[in-house]
Amino acid sequence: MSPNPRVSTLARLALFAGLLALVFAGAALAGSALDPDVDRETASSDAPEGGHSAGGDEGASHSTPPDAPAKGLAQAAGGLRLVADDPHEVTARQQLRFRIVNEKDATVRDFDVEHARRMHLIVVRRDLSGFQHLHPVQIADGGWQVPLRLAGAGTHRVFADFSTGGESHTLGTDLQADGRLAARELPHPAPTAKTDTGLEVRLEQARDQVRFTVFEDGRRVKDIQPYLGARGHLVALREGDLAFLHVHPESEASEGSDIRFSVEYPSEGRYRLFLQFKLDGRVHTAAFTREVGEAHGH
Repeated sequence: MSPNPRVSTLARLALFAGLLALVFAGAALAGSALDPDVDRETASSDAPEGGHSAGGDEGASHSTPPDAPAKGLAQAAGGLRLVADDPHEVTARQQLRFRIVNEKDATVRDFDVEHARRMHLIVVRRDLSGFQHLHPVQIADGGWQVPLRLAGAGTHRVFADFSTGGESHTLGTDLQADGRLAARELPHPAPTAKTDTGLEVRLEQARDQVRFTVFEDGRRVKDIQPYLGARGHLVALREGDLAFLHVHPESEASEGSDIRFSVEYPSEGRYRLFLQFKLDGRVHTAAFTREVGEAHGH
């Protein structure tokens, strides 16, 4: 009996369709194994949490730095902004006027007392020379003014260090002094330094604690007077970007013969430490270079 040609044709078509289905299925499996983008969204949703949302973008994950960033790198931060009035005329007038404004450009008038003052102004040239620590006076419109003479030509960094509403802030801006720039190399790290008045200061570092001891004519000075609410005041700046570091006096800093601080180094690099203390009614300043080989100063 001869086979039905129509049945044979249908069988061949069914077999061909089955072979095509197998081929496409195999290709899909191979593609999912070779293409790293396949099912990436599902895979990322199962990843362990290791970041935090920022800027109101829920679902955007960002790695969290081990420490809070150093301050003073920006002119505006935390909803506040430092505005210098006529910064290019400060050299001629030898008077700096500035304001702290909020997000509505309104001048902030209320400041907390921090380190015995409501406003601290730190000025230093970009090569970390010409350090000044000033205390401006608040004027009637809520702004601040202070006599200022920039030490040498070049770019000078100005830091406004203050607290308002119980929160500390450090904002920075640049001032330009005209003239021929003669940049200075940062001194090499050394355990001793001379103050601007000729006293010898020795530095010892143990992890994140720095300890200073003052000597006069080879004898340790023990009658250091309180300055800004403690036995001393310390400003630490990072070479390059001049980041303003967190420096905290130790709890016993108002007693004893040593001056101690906790310094949080956020990164490797070289730092300039400016120590100020009071003796015989006069403020003395010593500067040290500190080289940090590992984070946190270890």
